[in-house]
Amino acid sequence: MDFREHQDRAKRNSRIIWFLYILLLSISSLLIGWTFIVGLNLAELYQPGYEQYSFWQKFSASNSHAFDSEQIQILLSFSAIAFIVQASTTAFGFFKKSDGHKVAVAFNARLLDENSANSLAEKQALNIVTEQALAASVPTPSLYLIPEQGINAFAAGKSNKNAIVAITEGALNSFNRTELSGVIAHEIGHIVNQDIKLNIQISAFVFGFTALFFLARFIFYNAMYNRRMDGRAKLVMFAMAAVIAIIGALTVWMGRILQAAMSRQREYLADASAVQFTRYPDGLVQAFEVLENGGKSTKMENPSSKEYAHAMMFGIGGELFATHPPLRERIARIQNQK
Repeated sequence: MDFREHQDRAKRNSRIIWFLYILLLSISSLLIGWTFIVGLNLAELYQPGYEQYSFWQKFSASNSHAFDSEQIQILLSFSAIAFIVQASTTAFGFFKKSDGHKVAVAFNARLLDENSANSLAEKQALNIVTEQALAASVPTPSLYLIPEQGINAFAAGKSNKNAIVAITEGALNSFNRTELSGVIAHEIGHIVNQDIKLNIQISAFVFGFTALFFLARFIFYNAMYNRRMDGRAKLVMFAMAAVIAIIGALTVWMGRILQAAMSRQREYLADASAVQFTRYPDGLVQAFEVLENGGKSTKMENPSSKEYAHAMMFGIGGELFATHPPLRERIARIQNQK
């Protein structure tokens, strides 16, 4: 397998997806600015003296006026505020999800070290983490064991220095040493490729789009309980809130699609890195075949698994929202058949 070629391809596709994320954020901000300025213009046209005009005439005039030289700066100002609000929410989401140890605790995971490792399998897993970290030239991450029978694993943390690797009891009990080495090397690959930070950024980015729902809610309640505003102006404000909520729903939906697409590319990249570290492609292939041919489940019962599905080694979801490529495609790439 030419893993460097696969690494270059995955990195190139990831850059394209990042560009689409920024584009989506910019478009949503411009749409919010447009909604505000058109809504304010409509509110003015619903004052006494404009009764002879239909809604569509008022809407057309409001839309045209929004792009006049006098109002274009106001539109851009509203757009900039919307961009800042979404970016600030993104930053909040980033710091909220940046501690890998807290993520592991959310799964009720147990930290494994020389003193807490009780079984031979747990001690073996610790040795594998040390070996693969040495092969990848990164600090040895902490290892957590998740009390789940579904086969899965993930890496988390803000940087290589405070990264963690977590595996489920199902993975520990289902894989032999060679297969488990491939799985852990895959997670070490996520650390080396900065995917642990990228996963936080992507999740925070999608979280940032949810700020539009709070904005829509604020406008709705402000209009509802504003006694100085007449009924027609309130209807305009309600319409603005509805439009912003729709924009929010669409951006979150598109963000989830991009999140899934980015995750699939990074999984290919981590697979290629695992081959590089272990120098034994069959180890990871055999681990995949255990799942594909053995009827093993990757499902996890912990509620946090849905929020962190994109970070898992094995994911679930429909075609649009699938965070992981099909196992057969991953095997084919490793075996240099695709």
